[in-house]
Amino acid sequence: MFNIDNLYLDKNLKLNVINVKRSHIKELITFDLMLGTQIIGRCNYFEGREYYTPWLEIDYYPVLRYMSEKLEVNLFKRIYNLLCPASKLFVTYIRDKETMEMLYKGQHPAETPLGFSILSAGFTWFKNWYFPEGGNEGFPKLQANKPLNLSDAIRQLTELKREVKSEKVRDKVEELIDHYRKSGDKLIQWEIT
Repeated sequence: MFNIDNLYLDKNLKLNVINVKRSHIKELITFDLMLGTQIIGRCNYFEGREYYTPWLEIDYYPVLRYMSEKLEVNLFKRIYNLLCPASKLFVTYIRDKETMEMLYKGQHPAETPLGFSILSAGFTWFKNWYFPEGGNEGFPKLQANKPLNLSDAIRQLTELKREVKSEKVRDKVEELIDHYRKSGDKLIQWEIT
């Protein structure tokens, strides 16, 4: 089970999970992710079934970025560490004006503040779900995938580097490629500082 409760984002800031409930779908758990009394996100976690990989969706309140960009990156690193390979992360951006405006202007998801934080946590593939289909999918969101293995990570990051225009993002992609290569044949496991 995905367990983010009581994990620290730094020495003093601890995440808490409240209102945990099972839904009508047996593999789906809903919960609220909190930092003290501040909500970080309303979450849906799908545990996976047969060939469906696990995923986490966060209806996100970007308060961590306003406290410190490092805290937001640490949140996504915690999530990255907990998700199994090939899992998906979905993060809404309806409350993130800067990310929303950049996406509407056609910038790559990884070039937005939200996307860059997610990229910095090791996720390697991005998609903007700006028009969720069917009505049940909720708000517009970014999708980011945790790679299945080392070769997928490097391949996806190499493709991402060709897609983005921002030098800052390209530098981060190069740093991640190097980090993945140095990790041997395993995926990154982040230490939170």
